[in-house]
Amino acid sequence: MKKKIQKAAVFKAIILGVLIAGGIIYYPYLKAGHIRTFLERNSTLAPVLFIIICALRPIIFYLPSAGLSIVAGLLFGLYRGTLYVCIGGALSTVTGYLFAKWMGRGVMERMLRRNSFLARVERFSQQKGWRLVLYMRIFNLPWDMVSYWSGLTGIPFREFYLSSMLVIIPVSFLYTLFGANITRPMSVEFIGSLVVIIGFGALPFILRRIQGRQDENWRNNPSGKQDPY
Repeated sequence: MKKKIQKAAVFKAIILGVLIAGGIIYYPYLKAGHIRTFLERNSTLAPVLFIIICALRPIIFYLPSAGLSIVAGLLFGLYRGTLYVCIGGALSTVTGYLFAKWMGRGVMERMLRRNSFLARVERFSQQKGWRLVLYMRIFNLPWDMVSYWSGLTGIPFREFYLSSMLVIIPVSFLYTLFGANITRPMSVEFIGSLVVIIGFGALPFILRRIQGRQDENWRNNPSGKQDPY
């Protein structure tokens, strides 16, 4: 049994090493500009190739999801681009979750037996699974990182996937709108989408600041009574 576990661990380590090495070697070609050029040269198959690239993105570690959405907006326009980004994103969500689960869930389970803190994190993640995934998606945390985390912590796939799909259309539309208008930086569409993107990214810090003020007010006035003076 131990030999099988060791062989599996070695095999996974080799796969991970190959993926990381390949990403480093081909990093210059994984930038949004190069992908756009590649798709333009293969215009007939561009939608299919784009969706495949999106689907494989979680195992091509150096490929930014936002960059692909911008490329989709530039190449395909707002509505077709949003459609292709949604399809590719739906597939990449599965890829990221299953890859992380296959690669590291066994290691995580062994760590849980030895570390009470990780065990508490795991229980909390599974109890609040779909809410946590939804919040992280809304707060615009890196898409693939959320998928990896969900696969590692054992959040049920159905909860993880449904929560992800709730936000994939508006998020895809937002980034594709940004990409479709990136050559018109003074347009209402570009500025509006940029402001919303920044706003989503800043939302966790804003909420933390609000919560901090509420906690401070409570410590200063735990009874909740108004000072008459």
